[in-house]
Amino acid sequence: MRPLLLILLLTASFVAPSAQTVTGTITAEGGAALPNVSVRLEGTGLGTITDPDGRFVLSTAPGAYTLVASSVGYETTREEIVLQSTETVTVALVLEAATQDLGEVVVTARETLTGLGVIDLPGSAHYVGPEVLGRFAHGDLHRVLREVPGVQVQEEEGYGLRPNVGLRGTGSTRSSKITLMEDGVLMAPAPYAAPAAYYFPTVGRMDGVEVRTGASQIKYGPYTTGGALNLLAAAIPSAFEARATALAGANGQRTLHARVGESWADLGGVGLGFVVEGYLDNVDGFKRLQGPGGETAEDYNTGFDKGDLFGRLRLSTVPGARVFQALTLTAGYTDEVSNETYLGLTAEDFAATPFVRYAGSQLDRMDAEHLALRARHVAVFSERFDLTTTLYRNVFSRNWYKLDTVADGVADDSTDSGVTDRAFGIAAILDDPVRFADELAVIRGTDGGQLLVKANNRDYYSHGVQSVAGLRLGGGAFGALVEVGVRVHGDGMDRFQWADAYTMGDGQMVLVSEGAPGTDSNQLVDARAVSSFVQAEVTRGRLSLTPGLRYERVTLRSRNYGRNDPERTGADLVVTENTVGALIPGLAALYRVTGALSFFAGVHRGFAPPDTRPETRPEESVNVEAGLRYGTPSLAVQAVGYFHDYANLLGADLAAGGGTGSPDQFNGGEVDVKGAELSLTADLARPARIAGWAFPLRFAYSFTDARFQSSFVSPLEGWGTVHVGDALPYVPRHQVGASLGAERGPASFALAGAYVSEMRAVAGQGAIPDAERIGSHVVLDAAAEWAVRPQLSLFGRVNNLTDATYLVARRPAGLRPGLPRTIAVGVRARL
Repeated sequence: MRPLLLILLLTASFVAPSAQTVTGTITAEGGAALPNVSVRLEGTGLGTITDPDGRFVLSTAPGAYTLVASSVGYETTREEIVLQSTETVTVALVLEAATQDLGEVVVTARETLTGLGVIDLPGSAHYVGPEVLGRFAHGDLHRVLREVPGVQVQEEEGYGLRPNVGLRGTGSTRSSKITLMEDGVLMAPAPYAAPAAYYFPTVGRMDGVEVRTGASQIKYGPYTTGGALNLLAAAIPSAFEARATALAGANGQRTLHARVGESWADLGGVGLGFVVEGYLDNVDGFKRLQGPGGETAEDYNTGFDKGDLFGRLRLSTVPGARVFQALTLTAGYTDEVSNETYLGLTAEDFAATPFVRYAGSQLDRMDAEHLALRARHVAVFSERFDLTTTLYRNVFSRNWYKLDTVADGVADDSTDSGVTDRAFGIAAILDDPVRFADELAVIRGTDGGQLLVKANNRDYYSHGVQSVAGLRLGGGAFGALVEVGVRVHGDGMDRFQWADAYTMGDGQMVLVSEGAPGTDSNQLVDARAVSSFVQAEVTRGRLSLTPGLRYERVTLRSRNYGRNDPERTGADLVVTENTVGALIPGLAALYRVTGALSFFAGVHRGFAPPDTRPETRPEESVNVEAGLRYGTPSLAVQAVGYFHDYANLLGADLAAGGGTGSPDQFNGGEVDVKGAELSLTADLARPARIAGWAFPLRFAYSFTDARFQSSFVSPLEGWGTVHVGDALPYVPRHQVGASLGAERGPASFALAGAYVSEMRAVAGQGAIPDAERIGSHVVLDAAAEWAVRPQLSLFGRVNNLTDATYLVARRPAGLRPGLPRTIAVGVRARL
C-alpha cells in the first residue's frame, strides 16, 4: 500500500500551475546562429539545447530566474529574467569566443574523452551529463551505465561500492579490463600491476560520465580493446555557486552532498578559482544476519559509511596575457567502512530467503582509505599550439576482513592458523552444500567448527607525469589537430595478509587464535611503464580521418616472500619479472553526409598488460567497428556494429571472480566477440509540438556474442574446461536500458528500466544448466521532483519499483541478490 501511495504522490506532482515560456536565439559575435548550445534556468534542473537556427524554448512557473547559455569555445553568458503570469519572454544572446579563456577550453578537451558531445567523433562514444545524473541522484555506477550501450555490468552488493564494468565483452570483474580515469588520469589502484578496482570514486559527486570505444580511444590506454571510462569531477564554476542535496531513505539511508565554488578573472593581477565539496553516504543495508535457527539479528549493520572530500584550486594569468597559463591543484580523500562479504547463499536458501546473510559473515568488513593528488599546468602559446602537463599521485590502503575457509574438525596445533587440514573454501562449500553439509552448518551458525577469517590487507600506489601537446594546422575546409603525448608511470601493490581462527558459539564467532601479519600472503608487485602516442584529426571538407599510434613498454615484477618470512629477510624470496612492449595502431574515419547525419568506421589493435610471469602473454586483439550517427536538437541516434578478434584473452585470478585472489592472470587463447549497439535520445514533445512540456527519452540496446575459439583447461572457476564455441561467462547476449520523463513547469517525473537477458556463470554452450544460470530480469526505477522555488526543490525516487527479486551473480561464493525496492526522499538547494 505504501509504494502505491508514493506513486500516487509522485504522479500528483503534475497538477502544476500554468507554465510561462522563455524563447530566444543565440548567435556568435558575427551573427551566425549557434546550434547545440546548452541553455538552462540556473538552479532548476530545466534546460535544453538550441536547434540548427540557434533557437530555443523553455517553460516554467512564474518567478525570477538566471538564464545561462554555454558552449565549448565560447564564454558562458548569464541573463536575469522575470516571468510574469501568462507572459512569454524573448531574449537574444550573443556568445563571445573564449579567446582570453582558451586555456579552460584546452583543459576540458584534455580531461574528457568526448569533449562533452559526440556528434563529430570518429567512433562510438557516450556522455552522461549532470542533468541525467541528477534525475535519480544515483550513487551506483551500475545504474548510471544502464543507458549506455556496449557496457556490461555485474552487480555485487546492491549499492555499486565496487563496480564491475566491462566494455564490449572484455569481462567485467572489478572493471580490470578497461581504462579507468578521473579527469583523464588513471584511477585504478595500480593500473598496470593490480588494476582490479577495489577503489572506485563516488559517482554521486560527479558532473559527468564518459564512455569511449573504437579506434580513436587508443590514446587513453593501456587497456585499448574495450575502451575507456572517464569520470568528470566537480568543475570550477565561472561565477559563485553553492548547492546542497540531502537524501533519506529506507534501511537507514542518509546522503548529504554539498558544493561551493567561485571564480575571479582578475584578483590582484592573477585569475583565481576554486571548488570544494563533501559527499557523505551511509546506509544500514538491506540484508539481515541469520542465526542457526533461522532467526535474524535486526540490529546488525550490513551497510556502509562512506565519505568523500574533494577540492580544486586554479591560478591563472589574467585576461589579455600574451601566453595563457593555468595551474590547477586537485585533491580528493575517501574513507569507507563497509560491512560487506564475499559469502553468498546456497540455491535453496536464496529461493527461500534471498536477503539474509549467514552468521559466518558477521565479522566481514572492508576498511579503506584513498588519497588522490593532481597538479595540472596548461600553457596556450597561441591559437595553434598548447601544452598540458599533469602530475598525479594516488595512494589506496584497504583491509577486507572476510570469511575465507571453514573446517569442522579440532584445531591442529602444528599450524599457525589453528585450523585443521580439512579446511575448505567458502566457494566450494556453497557450490556443493550436500558434500559440505557440516561446514555449511557452521557457516549458518551451528556451534563448533573452525572459521578462518582472512585479513586481505593491501596497500597500493600509482604515480606519474603525463604531457600532451596540441598543434592546430590549416583551417577552413582543410585542417588538422595533431596531438603528441607521453606518460611515465609507476604503480604497485603490497600484499601483507594474515588469517584469524574462530569457532561458532550460540551464533556468535569467538576468536580462537590470531594470525601473524604476513603469514598468509606476503608479496610485493610493481610496474614501471612508459607510454606515448601520436594522433591526428585531419579534416578535409566532409571527411575526417584520425590515424593514431600508441606505444606501451611495461616491466612488471613480483617479489614473493612466502608465508614463513613475515620480516621479509628474503630467505624464501621468489622473484618473477615480465617485460613487454607493444605498438598499438588505429585508424578512424568520419564522413558527414549532412549537418545531422554522419557515418564512421575504424580499426585498431587491442592491448592489455600481462602479469609478472614470463609465460603470461599480453592480451592482443584486432578490433573493427562501423556505424552511423544522426543528431538534431530533438533527436540523436547512434547505431554501431563491431567485431573483436582476440589472439589472446587474459583472465584474472581474482577472489571477486571466484578465484584464489592472487595477482596472476591466465592465457585464454583466441576469442571472437561480435556485437551491435543502438542508442537514442530525444525530446518527444518537440516533434509533437506540445508547448510547455518536455518528454526526454533515452534508449540503449546491446547485442553481444563472445565465444572462445580454442580449447583448453583453465584453473579459473568461471572458465574450467573450455571448448571451441563456448560462450564467455557473465556476458549477457541482450541488454536494454531506457528512461522516459515528463517535465512541465516546476514538476518532473521519470521512469527508468533495464532488461538483462540470461547469462552463464561458467563458460559453455547450448542450454544453460540451472546451477550455472543467471536468469534474465527487468528492473524499474522512478523519480519525481517539484521545484518549490527556483532555488529549492523536493524530490523522491524508488529503486526497483516492482520489488523484483532477481539473481545478479553466483560468485564470488554463492548466490547474490539485486537491490530490493528502496524508497528515498530528499531536498535540493542551490544559490
